[in-house]
Amino acid sequence: MTLKQIASEVKGVIVGDSSIIITSVDDIEEAVAGAISFAFLPKYKKKIISSNASAFIVTSKEDLQKCPGIVVENPYLAMIKILELFSKKLSTDHTINVNTVISNSASLGKNIGIAPFSVIEENVTIGNNVTIGSGVKINSGVTIGSNSSIKDNVVIYDDVIIGENTLIHSGSIVGSDGFGFTTIDKVHHKIPHIKSVVIGDFVEVGATCTIDRGSVKNTIIEDYCKLDNQVHIGHNVKIQEGCLLAGGVFVGGSAIVGAYSMIAGKTDIGPHVILGNESVVAARSCVLKSLDGGQMYAGNPARPIKEKQKRDAVFTRLELLEKRLKKQ
Repeated sequence: MTLKQIASEVKGVIVGDSSIIITSVDDIEEAVAGAISFAFLPKYKKKIISSNASAFIVTSKEDLQKCPGIVVENPYLAMIKILELFSKKLSTDHTINVNTVISNSASLGKNIGIAPFSVIEENVTIGNNVTIGSGVKINSGVTIGSNSSIKDNVVIYDDVIIGENTLIHSGSIVGSDGFGFTTIDKVHHKIPHIKSVVIGDFVEVGATCTIDRGSVKNTIIEDYCKLDNQVHIGHNVKIQEGCLLAGGVFVGGSAIVGAYSMIAGKTDIGPHVILGNESVVAARSCVLKSLDGGQMYAGNPARPIKEKQKRDAVFTRLELLEKRLKKQ
Protein backbone atom coordinates (compact mmCIF):
# COMPACT_ATOMS: atom_id res chain seq x y z
CA MET A 1 0.00 0.00 0.00
CA THR A 2 1.09 3.58 -0.52
CA LEU A 3 1.47 5.97 2.37
CA LYS A 4 -1.47 7.89 0.93
CA GLN A 5 -3.71 4.82 1.05
CA ILE A 6 -2.78 4.09 4.65
CA ALA A 7 -3.35 7.72 5.66
CA SER A 8 -6.80 7.55 4.11
CA GLU A 9 -7.64 4.43 6.14
CA VAL A 10 -6.56 5.97 9.46
CA LYS A 11 -7.80 9.49 8.64
CA GLY A 12 -4.34 10.92 9.20
CA VAL A 13 -2.29 13.74 7.69
CA ILE A 14 0.63 12.79 5.43
CA VAL A 15 4.04 14.36 5.91
CA GLY A 16 6.51 13.80 3.08
CA ASP A 17 6.19 11.67 -0.06
CA SER A 18 2.67 10.18 -0.22
CA SER A 19 3.68 7.66 -2.91
CA ILE A 20 6.07 5.70 -0.66
CA ILE A 21 5.27 1.98 -0.88
CA ILE A 22 4.70 0.29 2.49
CA THR A 23 5.08 -3.49 2.54
CA SER A 24 5.10 -4.31 6.26
CA VAL A 25 4.60 -3.09 9.81
CA ASP A 26 7.68 -3.50 12.03
CA ASP A 27 9.14 -2.52 15.38
CA ILE A 28 11.06 0.73 15.04
CA GLU A 29 14.37 -0.93 15.99
CA GLU A 30 13.96 -3.89 13.63
CA ALA A 31 12.33 -2.11 10.70
CA VAL A 32 13.74 -2.33 7.19
CA ALA A 33 13.06 -0.24 4.09
CA GLY A 34 9.40 -0.48 3.13
CA ALA A 35 8.20 -0.77 6.72
CA ILE A 36 6.00 1.60 8.69
CA SER A 37 6.62 1.89 12.45
CA PHE A 38 4.73 3.34 15.40
CA ALA A 39 6.65 6.17 17.05
CA PHE A 40 4.10 8.00 19.15
CA LEU A 41 5.53 6.98 22.55
CA PRO A 42 8.39 9.13 23.94
CA LYS A 43 10.98 6.33 23.93
CA TYR A 44 10.33 5.64 20.24
CA LYS A 45 10.31 9.27 19.11
CA LYS A 46 14.04 9.43 19.88
CA LYS A 47 14.70 6.49 17.55
CA ILE A 48 13.05 7.87 14.41
CA ILE A 49 16.26 9.34 12.98
CA SER A 50 18.24 6.11 13.41
CA SER A 51 15.48 3.76 12.22
CA ASN A 52 15.47 2.13 8.76
CA ALA A 53 11.67 2.33 8.50
CA SER A 54 10.28 4.19 5.50
CA ALA A 55 7.54 5.97 7.45
CA PHE A 56 6.25 6.50 11.00
CA ILE A 57 2.97 6.97 12.83
CA VAL A 58 3.13 9.96 15.19
CA THR A 59 0.84 12.47 16.87
CA SER A 60 2.79 15.61 15.91
CA LYS A 61 4.50 16.71 12.70
CA GLU A 62 7.51 17.94 14.71
CA ASP A 63 8.15 14.39 16.00
CA LEU A 64 9.00 13.21 12.48
CA GLN A 65 12.08 15.45 12.29
CA LYS A 66 11.58 15.81 8.51
CA CYS A 67 11.10 12.05 8.01
CA PRO A 68 8.03 10.75 6.12
CA GLY A 69 5.03 9.71 8.14
CA ILE A 70 1.40 10.08 9.12
CA VAL A 71 0.13 12.33 11.91
CA VAL A 72 -2.93 10.90 13.65
CA GLU A 73 -5.17 12.05 16.47
CA ASN A 74 -5.61 8.67 18.18
CA PRO A 75 -2.47 6.56 17.65
CA TYR A 76 -3.83 3.37 19.19
CA LEU A 77 -6.88 3.32 16.93
CA ALA A 78 -4.52 3.95 14.00
CA MET A 79 -2.32 1.08 15.18
CA ILE A 80 -5.29 -1.29 15.27
CA LYS A 81 -6.38 -0.29 11.78
CA ILE A 82 -2.89 -0.60 10.25
CA LEU A 83 -2.24 -3.98 11.87
CA GLU A 84 -5.56 -5.19 10.49
CA LEU A 85 -4.62 -3.93 7.02
CA PHE A 86 -1.37 -5.92 7.03
CA SER A 87 -2.54 -8.99 8.96
CA LYS A 88 -2.29 -12.35 7.21
CA LYS A 89 -5.79 -13.56 7.90
CA LEU A 90 -6.49 -17.17 7.06
CA SER A 91 -9.68 -17.73 5.13
CA THR A 92 -12.36 -19.09 7.44
CA ASP A 93 -13.52 -22.59 6.52
CA HIS A 94 -17.31 -22.66 6.81
CA THR A 95 -17.65 -26.40 6.29
CA ILE A 96 -18.39 -29.22 8.72
CA ASN A 97 -15.66 -31.85 8.65
CA VAL A 98 -16.80 -35.46 8.26
CA ASN A 99 -14.75 -36.44 11.32
CA THR A 100 -17.10 -34.73 13.77
CA VAL A 101 -19.84 -36.12 15.99
CA ILE A 102 -23.01 -34.03 16.02
CA SER A 103 -26.20 -35.02 17.82
CA ASN A 104 -29.35 -35.16 15.69
CA SER A 105 -31.05 -32.87 18.20
CA ALA A 106 -28.44 -30.12 17.80
CA SER A 107 -29.60 -26.96 16.00
CA LEU A 108 -26.98 -25.41 13.72
CA GLY A 109 -27.33 -22.02 12.04
CA LYS A 110 -26.13 -21.02 8.59
CA ASN A 111 -22.51 -20.82 7.46
CA ILE A 112 -21.09 -22.97 10.27
CA GLY A 113 -17.49 -24.24 10.30
CA ILE A 114 -16.52 -27.23 12.45
CA ALA A 115 -13.00 -28.68 12.29
CA PRO A 116 -12.18 -32.42 12.74
CA PHE A 117 -12.69 -34.43 15.93
CA SER A 118 -15.13 -32.11 17.65
CA VAL A 119 -18.21 -33.40 19.50
CA ILE A 120 -21.54 -31.58 19.80
CA GLU A 121 -24.06 -33.21 22.13
CA GLU A 122 -27.86 -33.12 22.48
CA ASN A 123 -29.94 -29.96 22.26
CA VAL A 124 -27.02 -27.65 21.49
CA THR A 125 -28.00 -24.44 19.67
CA ILE A 126 -25.41 -22.69 17.49
CA GLY A 127 -26.09 -19.41 15.68
CA ASN A 128 -25.00 -18.27 12.22
CA ASN A 129 -21.37 -17.81 11.09
CA VAL A 130 -19.90 -19.67 14.06
CA THR A 131 -16.53 -21.42 13.74
CA ILE A 132 -15.47 -24.30 15.97
CA GLY A 133 -11.92 -25.67 16.03
CA SER A 134 -10.55 -29.20 16.33
CA GLY A 135 -11.06 -31.30 19.43
CA VAL A 136 -13.80 -29.11 20.87
CA LYS A 137 -16.32 -30.75 23.24
CA ILE A 138 -19.69 -29.01 23.55
CA ASN A 139 -21.98 -30.66 26.10
CA SER A 140 -25.75 -30.86 26.01
CA GLY A 141 -27.92 -27.76 26.21
CA VAL A 142 -25.20 -25.26 25.29
CA THR A 143 -26.12 -22.11 23.33
CA ILE A 144 -23.55 -20.25 21.20
CA GLY A 145 -24.54 -16.93 19.58
CA SER A 146 -23.91 -15.89 15.99
CA ASN A 147 -20.45 -14.79 14.75
CA SER A 148 -18.67 -16.38 17.70
CA SER A 149 -15.52 -18.48 17.46
CA ILE A 150 -14.45 -21.43 19.62
CA LYS A 151 -10.80 -22.37 19.11
CA ASP A 152 -9.16 -25.81 19.35
CA ASN A 153 -9.55 -28.08 22.39
CA VAL A 154 -12.07 -25.97 24.26
CA VAL A 155 -14.48 -27.82 26.59
CA ILE A 156 -17.90 -26.30 27.25
CA TYR A 157 -19.98 -28.04 29.93
CA ASP A 158 -23.75 -28.50 30.02
CA ASP A 159 -26.18 -25.58 29.61
CA VAL A 160 -23.53 -22.87 29.21
CA ILE A 161 -24.74 -19.79 27.31
CA ILE A 162 -22.27 -17.89 25.10
CA GLY A 163 -23.32 -14.65 23.39
CA GLU A 164 -22.69 -13.25 19.94
CA ASN A 165 -19.33 -12.10 18.54
CA THR A 166 -17.50 -13.86 21.36
CA LEU A 167 -14.09 -15.52 21.05
CA ILE A 168 -12.83 -18.36 23.28
CA HIS A 169 -9.20 -19.32 22.74
CA SER A 170 -7.67 -22.78 22.81
CA GLY A 171 -7.63 -24.97 25.88
CA SER A 172 -10.17 -23.03 27.93
CA ILE A 173 -12.75 -24.86 30.04
CA VAL A 174 -16.13 -23.26 30.64
CA GLY A 175 -18.64 -24.62 33.15
CA SER A 176 -16.68 -27.10 35.26
CA ASP A 177 -17.68 -27.47 38.93
CA GLY A 178 -16.59 -24.79 41.32
CA PHE A 179 -14.42 -25.55 44.35
CA GLY A 180 -17.08 -25.94 47.03
CA PHE A 181 -16.84 -28.28 50.02
CA THR A 182 -17.96 -28.35 53.62
CA THR A 183 -15.85 -30.31 56.10
CA ILE A 184 -17.57 -32.19 58.93
CA ASP A 185 -15.62 -34.53 61.23
CA LYS A 186 -12.67 -34.35 58.81
CA VAL A 187 -14.83 -35.49 55.89
CA HIS A 188 -15.06 -33.16 52.87
CA HIS A 189 -18.60 -33.05 51.49
CA LYS A 190 -18.89 -31.74 47.94
CA ILE A 191 -21.42 -28.94 47.34
CA PRO A 192 -23.39 -29.58 44.11
CA HIS A 193 -23.05 -26.96 41.38
CA ILE A 194 -26.43 -27.01 39.66
CA LYS A 195 -26.29 -23.64 37.88
CA SER A 196 -24.21 -22.72 34.82
CA VAL A 197 -22.12 -20.01 33.10
CA VAL A 198 -23.50 -17.12 31.06
CA ILE A 199 -21.07 -15.22 28.82
CA GLY A 200 -22.23 -12.06 27.03
CA ASP A 201 -21.60 -10.52 23.62
CA PHE A 202 -18.22 -9.30 22.32
CA VAL A 203 -16.35 -11.15 25.08
CA GLU A 204 -12.86 -12.57 24.59
CA VAL A 205 -11.61 -15.42 26.76
CA GLY A 206 -7.88 -16.12 26.50
CA ALA A 207 -6.13 -19.48 26.21
CA THR A 208 -6.34 -22.00 29.07
CA CYS A 209 -8.82 -20.02 31.15
CA THR A 210 -11.16 -21.80 33.56
CA ILE A 211 -14.62 -20.48 34.32
CA ASP A 212 -16.56 -22.43 36.97
CA ARG A 213 -20.30 -22.96 36.92
CA GLY A 214 -22.41 -21.61 39.77
CA SER A 215 -23.82 -23.49 42.72
CA VAL A 216 -26.85 -21.38 43.60
CA LYS A 217 -26.65 -18.79 40.82
CA ASN A 218 -25.02 -18.56 37.40
CA THR A 219 -21.45 -17.39 36.95
CA ILE A 220 -21.80 -14.35 34.68
CA ILE A 221 -19.36 -12.53 32.41
CA GLU A 222 -21.10 -9.53 30.89
CA ASP A 223 -20.70 -7.91 27.45
CA TYR A 224 -17.34 -6.53 26.22
CA CYS A 225 -15.22 -8.19 28.93
CA LYS A 226 -11.72 -9.33 27.91
CA LEU A 227 -9.86 -12.07 29.76
CA ASP A 228 -6.17 -12.69 29.19
CA ASN A 229 -4.62 -16.18 29.26
CA GLN A 230 -4.80 -18.37 32.39
CA VAL A 231 -7.51 -16.42 34.18
CA HIS A 232 -9.61 -18.35 36.71
CA ILE A 233 -13.19 -17.32 37.51
CA GLY A 234 -14.74 -19.08 40.51
CA HIS A 235 -18.33 -20.16 41.03
CA ASN A 236 -21.16 -17.60 41.33
CA VAL A 237 -18.84 -14.76 40.23
CA LYS A 238 -20.17 -11.78 38.30
CA ILE A 239 -17.81 -9.82 36.05
CA GLN A 240 -19.71 -6.74 34.97
CA GLU A 241 -19.58 -5.05 31.57
CA GLY A 242 -16.32 -3.98 29.95
CA CYS A 243 -13.81 -5.37 32.46
CA LEU A 244 -10.20 -6.19 31.52
CA LEU A 245 -8.50 -9.04 33.40
CA ALA A 246 -4.80 -9.61 32.69
CA GLY A 247 -2.98 -12.95 32.79
CA GLY A 248 -3.06 -15.07 35.92
CA VAL A 249 -5.89 -13.21 37.67
CA PHE A 250 -7.91 -15.38 40.07
CA VAL A 251 -11.41 -14.33 41.16
CA GLY A 252 -12.79 -16.20 44.16
CA GLY A 253 -16.32 -17.55 44.44
CA SER A 254 -19.30 -15.17 44.66
CA ALA A 255 -17.13 -12.07 44.07
CA ILE A 256 -18.39 -9.16 41.96
CA VAL A 257 -16.05 -7.11 39.77
CA GLY A 258 -17.62 -3.76 38.89
CA ALA A 259 -18.07 -2.50 35.34
CA TYR A 260 -15.03 -1.27 33.38
CA SER A 261 -12.55 -2.34 36.03
CA MET A 262 -8.96 -3.17 35.04
CA ILE A 263 -7.23 -5.97 36.96
CA ALA A 264 -3.49 -6.33 36.37
CA GLY A 265 -1.63 -9.63 36.17
CA LYS A 266 -1.46 -12.22 38.96
CA THR A 267 -3.94 -10.36 41.14
CA ASP A 268 -6.12 -12.39 43.51
CA ILE A 269 -9.65 -11.27 44.37
CA GLY A 270 -11.02 -13.05 47.40
CA PRO A 271 -14.41 -14.76 47.68
CA HIS A 272 -17.53 -12.66 48.33
CA VAL A 273 -15.60 -9.42 47.68
CA ILE A 274 -17.35 -6.57 45.84
CA LEU A 275 -15.01 -4.44 43.76
CA GLY A 276 -16.60 -1.15 42.71
CA ASN A 277 -16.98 0.14 39.17
CA GLU A 278 -13.90 1.41 37.31
CA SER A 279 -11.44 -0.01 39.81
CA VAL A 280 -7.81 -0.31 38.75
CA VAL A 281 -5.87 -2.98 40.65
CA ALA A 282 -2.09 -3.10 40.30
CA ALA A 283 -0.22 -6.32 39.49
CA ARG A 284 0.21 -8.99 42.19
CA SER A 285 -2.29 -7.34 44.50
CA CYS A 286 -4.58 -9.26 46.80
CA VAL A 287 -8.10 -7.90 47.27
CA LEU A 288 -9.32 -9.27 50.61
CA LYS A 289 -12.19 -6.89 51.34
CA SER A 290 -14.72 -4.93 49.32
CA LEU A 291 -13.51 -1.68 47.75
CA ASP A 292 -15.53 1.31 46.52
CA GLY A 293 -13.97 1.58 43.06
CA GLY A 294 -13.22 4.61 40.94
CA GLN A 295 -9.51 4.62 41.82
CA MET A 296 -6.30 2.57 41.80
CA TYR A 297 -5.50 -0.04 44.43
CA ALA A 298 -2.30 -1.97 45.16
CA GLY A 299 -0.68 -4.27 47.68
CA ASN A 300 -1.56 -7.18 49.93
CA PRO A 301 -4.10 -6.45 51.23
CA ALA A 302 -5.04 -4.07 48.42
CA ARG A 303 -5.43 -0.43 49.50
CA PRO A 304 -5.82 2.86 47.65
CA ILE A 305 -2.47 3.49 45.96
CA LYS A 306 -1.79 6.75 47.84
CA GLU A 307 -2.37 5.04 51.17
CA LYS A 308 -0.06 2.18 50.19
CA GLN A 309 2.68 4.60 49.13
CA LYS A 310 2.46 6.42 52.48
CA ARG A 311 2.77 3.12 54.34
CA ASP A 312 5.72 2.09 52.19
CA ALA A 313 7.43 5.41 52.90
CA VAL A 314 6.96 4.91 56.68
CA PHE A 315 8.43 1.41 56.51
CA THR A 316 11.40 2.71 54.53
CA ARG A 317 12.09 5.40 57.14
CA LEU A 318 11.86 2.83 59.92
CA GLU A 319 14.39 0.62 58.15
CA LEU A 320 16.79 3.55 57.77
CA LEU A 321 16.33 4.48 61.45
CA GLU A 322 17.01 0.88 62.49
CA LYS A 323 20.27 0.87 60.50
CA ARG A 324 21.41 4.13 62.16
CA LEU A 325 20.64 2.79 65.63
CA LYS A 326 22.63 -0.37 64.95
CA LYS A 327 25.64 1.71 63.88
CA GLN A 328 25.47 3.71 67.09
